[in-house]
Amino acid sequence: MLEWFRKKEDTHQKWEPHWSVSLLYKIWMVLFTTVKIALGAVATVLLIGIVCGVVFAGVLGDYLEEDILPSAGLVLENYDMEETSYLYYVDGDGQIKQLQQIYADTESKRAEYEEIPQHLVHAAVAIEDKRFYEHQGVDWFTTIKAVANMFFGDQTVGGSSITQQLIKNVTEEDSVTVQRKVREFFQAVHVEKRYDKNTIMEAYMNYIYMGQGCRGVKSAAATYFGKELQMLNLAECASLISITNNPSLFDPYSDEEFEFAGEVRDGMGRNKYRQKLVLNEMLKQGWITQEEYDEAIAYELVLKNGISDEDTLVKCPEGDFVGTVKELVVEEGMHYCPTCHHEINVALDSSQEVYSWFVEAALEEVARDMVEKDGLHWNDTIAALYMDTISRSGYHIYTTLDMTVQDQVDKIYGDLNEIPDTYSAQQLLSGIVIVDNASGDIVALAGGVGEKTVFDAYSVATEAKLQSGSSFKPLAVYAPAFEIGAITPATVVKDMPYMYEDNGKSPWPRNDNKRYSYNRTIFKAVEDSVNASAVDTLTQIGTSYSYDFAKNKFGISTLVERYETSSGSVMSDLQLSPLALGAQTVGVTVRDMAVAYATFANKGVYRDSRLYTVIYDSQGEVVYRNPQASRKILSEKTVDYMNYCLTNAVVNGTGIGAWMSGMTVAGKTGSTSSFRDRWFCGYTGYYTAAVWCGYQMPEEINPVNGGNVATYLWRKVMQPLHKGKADITLYNANKMIRQEICRDSGLLATDACRADTRKDIRNEGRIDKVMVYKEDAIDQYCDKHVLVDYCVSGEGIANEYCHHFAEVGEIDPLESKCYVQLTEEELAEMERAKDCGLESIYTDPNYIYPTDGACKVHTQEAWEAYLAGQQPVLPPEEPELPSEPIE
Repeated sequence: MLEWFRKKEDTHQKWEPHWSVSLLYKIWMVLFTTVKIALGAVATVLLIGIVCGVVFAGVLGDYLEEDILPSAGLVLENYDMEETSYLYYVDGDGQIKQLQQIYADTESKRAEYEEIPQHLVHAAVAIEDKRFYEHQGVDWFTTIKAVANMFFGDQTVGGSSITQQLIKNVTEEDSVTVQRKVREFFQAVHVEKRYDKNTIMEAYMNYIYMGQGCRGVKSAAATYFGKELQMLNLAECASLISITNNPSLFDPYSDEEFEFAGEVRDGMGRNKYRQKLVLNEMLKQGWITQEEYDEAIAYELVLKNGISDEDTLVKCPEGDFVGTVKELVVEEGMHYCPTCHHEINVALDSSQEVYSWFVEAALEEVARDMVEKDGLHWNDTIAALYMDTISRSGYHIYTTLDMTVQDQVDKIYGDLNEIPDTYSAQQLLSGIVIVDNASGDIVALAGGVGEKTVFDAYSVATEAKLQSGSSFKPLAVYAPAFEIGAITPATVVKDMPYMYEDNGKSPWPRNDNKRYSYNRTIFKAVEDSVNASAVDTLTQIGTSYSYDFAKNKFGISTLVERYETSSGSVMSDLQLSPLALGAQTVGVTVRDMAVAYATFANKGVYRDSRLYTVIYDSQGEVVYRNPQASRKILSEKTVDYMNYCLTNAVVNGTGIGAWMSGMTVAGKTGSTSSFRDRWFCGYTGYYTAAVWCGYQMPEEINPVNGGNVATYLWRKVMQPLHKGKADITLYNANKMIRQEICRDSGLLATDACRADTRKDIRNEGRIDKVMVYKEDAIDQYCDKHVLVDYCVSGEGIANEYCHHFAEVGEIDPLESKCYVQLTEEELAEMERAKDCGLESIYTDPNYIYPTDGACKVHTQEAWEAYLAGQQPVLPPEEPELPSEPIE
């Protein structure tokens, strides 16, 4: 069969066409094959496209359903268009009261659509979205054009409609992703269906960022032109809208010059360039006439930050007049409508809203906590960013303010007549911080004196770092020393120079009175704020222990272990002077001092200070809680000892100006070199307060009426707050016993000590009556004081022959005299300090037991000579009687 097929093939007739026909045939076959392949490819592509389309539709449907549509239903009412945050406090009845509302800019207020000039609306439409009134949320022509330009490398032309820009601002989404853009499209369409064009434009005008910290056109009108929004003219409207394209580039306040659009221009020049583009578009689109255009181009923009009183907008309640204050008729101080002459009440208060010292401090604390939470470092840039975020996030911040206490602070600190007069030409400054002992929270403060008229003013209560003087001694010296048992109130320490300079003529440290009394008990050293005794105590416990205690336990965070100045010199608070005398390298804050002293009133428990407790968002969800950490840093004994000494410092010592009748007060004064700073940190059972006083340019504080200005202000504020309150004792006297301590030996006083007639500068003798815990009681008697019989005529200690002479009446009766026995080392120390302020009674030989002090006049030889020189006394002779009676 195979052979048959081969045979048939061999016998088949062959076709041999003409070459031209053959060529046509081949061309046809090529074309036919190509068409078949193309048709097959098209069919394949169509089939793949159908399959992919089905798959893509399913995926796209899932994507839109799951990722896009749920967030497309944007409701503008859910966003705080005023961007307002609020601060609250709790009153005495437990009721929550609004303290302050906060705006991103202090002039920022919402503008109703009717307040917005039509020129401003038309300028925005002309330059930002010329088909705003035609499209349904997305201008597809502009969008496609923007995409095309992007492919050709031109990204300067934006494609977002005003509605899309509003959505981006409201949702604060700055990321450029396909998902975000697709969601924005759907959201824009949804917004356009839900709201009319005027509502969208109103929201846009209130939410758009205008530079200089302004959000919204109302604050921008006041910031750039010092005008109410309604009063802007065409040129100013075009200028404002020009800013929105790039606030930093087109800020007319900017002095930065660089080449822009072919010329070197500053901020105003760049703004004018952009303004002209806006006006051109407005003219081209028919929003303004040629005459209006020419007038606006020729208008000279005048910048003015803040609306003055005369430019404040007013309305006549009885007529149609709307204008500024300067347009009103003024008669005898009253303002009247210029059309109907109806009286108009004018509130001339259009300056930046000034927050209280407390509010500003609370806002900064919130910002610092959020910066720390986000792991950032605090600086001016970060501070401004977070403060702006807080103010425009719709937060509800609950503060620790006690309005009753704050009102009392404001009554004194807000009235310059209540501030002590001094002989300086400068106004005395002061700051105060008050802590409620029951809660440990800061409940009131003032960062300056007089009416607060400056927004975000520098606060000497929370920001200023000041040298504390002697008010630091309880924190860095005495409390730490009590805590480790190094001292008790009865411990005797030196009141002598620690070192000398200039050949021994410049002793250090100097006491305030520039005198030394050789030694004192701790009780008296605290009472009189003795610098030398504080230094002596500090040397016993060591600077490292003292520094750590003050910084890490008492929370004085501004102490520095090493600080390099701009000149390259190195300073440190790990030294005697910063810790014992309060001459810190950087300084301390009034706030930190108040919180540290509150530890003494809180049984030795240190509590972190705070100005707010919790923050909620506009939906009532907790944004941040501010827990109050606490730690026990002082024992009961230390607290009792410290409160005992500091109470006495108010009753009998340097803090007497803070004494209040019927209320136990404890505290410590402080002063720096030449009395340039004055402090008082004091407390009762109810409140703790720290007060600082000084000048802008440091100089000696010399009060007209004398005294310590800090204790005066402390008492002025605190006394009314304690009216009618029961007294609260600050230490447990039942655990303590009173002992009489000899200042020379530090032991129990004897009759010999009591016979010491030396008096110090305060007319006090050598015995201090001091209370100590029973287990710390001293059980040994003074071994330094001795009582001897003194021979006045012989000028020495009486010997046995002095007694003989006295017995026979040859000399005046012997006197009983007290001497203190000193070692050679002690005598040498006194001799060195004799010309450097040591009180003369301590080197008076009449009181120092003489090593060769026995009387050298009444000797044995003198007595014997006396005896030898005495003639014997014979009895009188009797007369002889006659033998015979005489007649």
